[in-house]
Amino acid sequence: MSLFSMAWRGLMARRAQTLITAAVVMIGLSVTLAVLLLSSGARQGIERASEPFGLLIGSKGSANQLVFNTIFLMDKPLANLSYAYYERLAADPEIRTAVPFALGDQYRGRRLVGTTPAFFGLSARPADPPYFKLREGRLFDQPFEAVVGAEAAARDGLRIGDTFVSEHGVAASAEPDEHGEHPYTVVGILERLHAPSDQGIYVSMESYWQSHDHGADEAAAGGEAHVDENAAGGGEAHADESPEDEAAHGVTAILVKPNSYIGLMKLYQQTNAGEEAQAVLPGQTLAMLFDMMGSGEQALRGIGWVLLGMAGLTVCLSLYSSAVERRRSVAILRSLGAGRRQVMAIVLLESALMTGLGCALGVLGAYGLAAVLAGYARSHVSIALPLSFDWSSIGLAALVLAAGIVSGLAPAIGAYRTESARHLSPS
Repeated sequence: MSLFSMAWRGLMARRAQTLITAAVVMIGLSVTLAVLLLSSGARQGIERASEPFGLLIGSKGSANQLVFNTIFLMDKPLANLSYAYYERLAADPEIRTAVPFALGDQYRGRRLVGTTPAFFGLSARPADPPYFKLREGRLFDQPFEAVVGAEAAARDGLRIGDTFVSEHGVAASAEPDEHGEHPYTVVGILERLHAPSDQGIYVSMESYWQSHDHGADEAAAGGEAHVDENAAGGGEAHADESPEDEAAHGVTAILVKPNSYIGLMKLYQQTNAGEEAQAVLPGQTLAMLFDMMGSGEQALRGIGWVLLGMAGLTVCLSLYSSAVERRRSVAILRSLGAGRRQVMAIVLLESALMTGLGCALGVLGAYGLAAVLAGYARSHVSIALPLSFDWSSIGLAALVLAAGIVSGLAPAIGAYRTESARHLSPS
């Protein structure tokens, strides 16, 4: 019988102990590898989602809130800037592109984004093709026409020609404040980008303004102001006013792409030096986000290493316990002609097989866990977390395997030193 067969039969003789030890190795390796895979995928996904966005300008407030609301369609919008502010930027010869956004409404939890057709022509660099592409239909060219993101269309069953009614506020409510007199018609559906924009529903600025004009009419007739949901966020709110009032024709954010880097920094400094608005570079905000992710990543990675350390200790204790229980069996092997080195090799093989089983399951478990969490992120926030095969995962598994074999050295040496005569005696 080969040494491998003897080692395997030894493990099968104590299946429960073997499986528990392999499970500890699997859990430790799975957690460590999954953290590495997801952190790398999250960085790539977030960078991909923010590619077409340049300098963002919005009202004074939280820079993070401005970025998350505009790019990731999360959080509450800040207060509006006047449309005249956008017009000044759009007319500036130093600015290549200025795209306005109006946010604050939703349909079944999907954000409505008021914007202009220029939004669909955005790209990461001037020479690149447009980031957004139509899967079917066309762009809006009339009020109350909508272009729907791929995920929003799939989740809500929206097709070309369908109509829907938006609701005031950024979250679905049990008692929705619907703009029932202004139904939207779907005229286009975007290709899937695996980005937050997949969750959006895009309409013209005029549609957004007209759907809110009724609030001013009701306020004038009944003496009640229609206040934005933003009011709950600390006073960054505005009341819907008449079409003649520029606050009613406001913008939540403006995406600006100057002609040069010098122009970009000049506008950034000038805007932040003023009292009317703030300018935010998404890259800086995302860098801070990555730093926070890094802290969490280190904590989870530390937990993974602790689990791997426990796994090594478990392997050692399991083999030592087995060696103590099998001293008589080892003595019989020795009496039948097995050398000390052969006995030691059997114990080391058991260690390698037990740890190797845990490593194989750990690598599979890591990719499975990462795939589940990536799927959750894709379905809930539409951020793709690309998971590619990484040789470093095999390297880490090999390192854990080596550590497991080293953990088996002490029991193996104990088996090597076993005196056959002592354990074969009747007493």
